[in-house]
Amino acid sequence: MMPIPMVDSERLYARVRELCAIRAPSRSERAIRDYLHSFFSVREVQGLTWEEMPEFSIPSGGDTANILMRVPGASNPLLLCTHMDTVPLDPGKPVIVEQQGELRTDGTSILGGDDRAGIALALEIIDLCLGDAERRQSLEVVFTVQEELGCLGASKLTHAQFSSSVAFNLDGETPVGTAIVSAPQKARFTCHVHGRAAHAALEPLLGRNAIRLASEMVLQLPQGQVDPLTTMNVGTIEGGLQTNVVPDLVTFTGELRSFSPESFRACTALVNSLCSQFNRRDGFSVDVTWESVYAGYAIDEDAPVVRRFARACKILGYEADLLRSAGGGDANMLNGLGIPTIVFGMGMHHIHTNREYLVLDELLDAARLLREAVLGI
Repeated sequence: MMPIPMVDSERLYARVRELCAIRAPSRSERAIRDYLHSFFSVREVQGLTWEEMPEFSIPSGGDTANILMRVPGASNPLLLCTHMDTVPLDPGKPVIVEQQGELRTDGTSILGGDDRAGIALALEIIDLCLGDAERRQSLEVVFTVQEELGCLGASKLTHAQFSSSVAFNLDGETPVGTAIVSAPQKARFTCHVHGRAAHAALEPLLGRNAIRLASEMVLQLPQGQVDPLTTMNVGTIEGGLQTNVVPDLVTFTGELRSFSPESFRACTALVNSLCSQFNRRDGFSVDVTWESVYAGYAIDEDAPVVRRFARACKILGYEADLLRSAGGGDANMLNGLGIPTIVFGMGMHHIHTNREYLVLDELLDAARLLREAVLGI
């Protein structure tokens, strides 16, 4: 039996340089889609398939749909997930600087390693699978859109689109050898406080100041670390027109995250109870709406996807480090579909900032570990 194909470091490095030079923030991923299609076009003869989700599945305001590539094989399929968008960046292409084995920008924009590094790893694994004709690993690779806006692309996925029973989400800013196996449930709430407008000088007693009541409400809501497993934050507040008008409407929004379903329910009930308490108070009215962003998950250490990761770590000399993250991402959506998914640590640094950088040797280590996890069976 032929040995497993090795990671091509130069191919990997060239690809991540090319990808980071492409400007494609959320809702404008078309250039990355075109790059992926060019990659597919020259590999179609090797059996690689391409599926672009229908146009109606594109999240609001976007120009691109999710993409699914498949490598057919005799083995049980394995799913890789990565996203095509980045957080916003200034107009023009990022200026990529490479020094002492590190890839960064000139400091005027993000690098976009989140998640260009994940795309580079996914494409490298596709090439390795295609090159291992003797025992080709069956692979599904989904490239999502608008992940940075709240996993909007992944929210359009369905279980029926996949055959895989295990998945790696290539989007971890944690070190190589780590995997995120637990993340919280997240929801957003929007509270509308209605008062009564009046002239602030001529008829001040007729007014009902919505800003004042909203301020009282915000002060009574828990903020920050509610308990060891739960956080809450009021992030925006908007209302009022001008200083000589008693404001009659204020809207504030917040988020709730928790690893504990019980605590999540308790905090939800607290927000609802507070809104009910202030509703109809002295001429005011209050209403609140909730939006579920994603479900939480916790993958057991004995789950096949974790065992697969731990085995690869052991072979390459890593101590598998299983983490819990207060953040969320596409892994939440895939786990919600019933596909056990862990977030693969790739060693990204200072993501979402102009100080972001990638260490090429770390990216290579991540690729080698992923190769072992996917092909070393």
